[in-house]
Amino acid sequence: MNWDDLGLFQAFAGASTLRAAAAKAGISHSTLSRRMDVLEARVGTRLFVRGPRGVALTEEGTALLETVGRASDVLDEGLRTIAGAQTGMRGLIRLTVPDFVAFYGLLHRLPEFEAAYPEITFEVSVSYGTADLSRREADIAIRFVGIGQSPDDVLVGRKIAQSHACGYASRDYLSAHDLSDPDCGAVWLGWAPDEAQDWIADTPYPHLPARGAFNHAELQHHAARAGLGLSYLPIIIGDADPALVRLPAMEPKPARDIWVLSHADLRHTERLRAFRLWLGDVIRSENF
Repeated sequence: MNWDDLGLFQAFAGASTLRAAAAKAGISHSTLSRRMDVLEARVGTRLFVRGPRGVALTEEGTALLETVGRASDVLDEGLRTIAGAQTGMRGLIRLTVPDFVAFYGLLHRLPEFEAAYPEITFEVSVSYGTADLSRREADIAIRFVGIGQSPDDVLVGRKIAQSHACGYASRDYLSAHDLSDPDCGAVWLGWAPDEAQDWIADTPYPHLPARGAFNHAELQHHAARAGLGLSYLPIIIGDADPALVRLPAMEPKPARDIWVLSHADLRHTERLRAFRLWLGDVIRSENF
């Protein structure tokens, strides 16, 4: 049986529609539909029920999904064991970081590590969510965790620093709005659709409403720079941009704990251990 088809089956089973699954897999929906038809023919039974509201697994499809998941876990465990046994300061490091960490706190320092270890190469991806380190989507992740909280137990790592945030706006926006006046027309830039903006109550401007949704720090940054509203930003972004100023009466506050994480099976890999230690030093030296 074609293992690639089983991977597509997992994507299909986890999506609400055929088009959504195809987009996630990077193929056309007609190709995905044809591959699933072939898989059903090989298995000899119906795996999906297709309806106007999308697709649903049959009982046999659910059983196959559980089997494929167990097989995938065994394969991933074997790959992690092999990777964990590697020694020497050479090879690939897959790193996943939030966008603003890469842009403001890491990329300009990465040449230092590459100069020290020229046989190590990097694959860097931008992500805010919890990377599936157990499935080797990444070897190391920098993640922001609620203050005092801990990451998933299957991961190993340590808190290396604490990030701080403050309110910012463009100079023209502040000149045009008296923030002490609830009717001045100034707004906070929201972070996510339909999300309670409880953090506004902890600012000196709880009387100003939130508008819109800009769900990444860099989106917030450029929206504030464009004069769309007030933004609550990491200080490593806001303080670095001369087009933005801190809001009156606001001082930076602790926002998140910063962790460097990897899977437990990779904790003894020499190049990863060296890079984790280096990352800790770099993050602590930057203005987070």
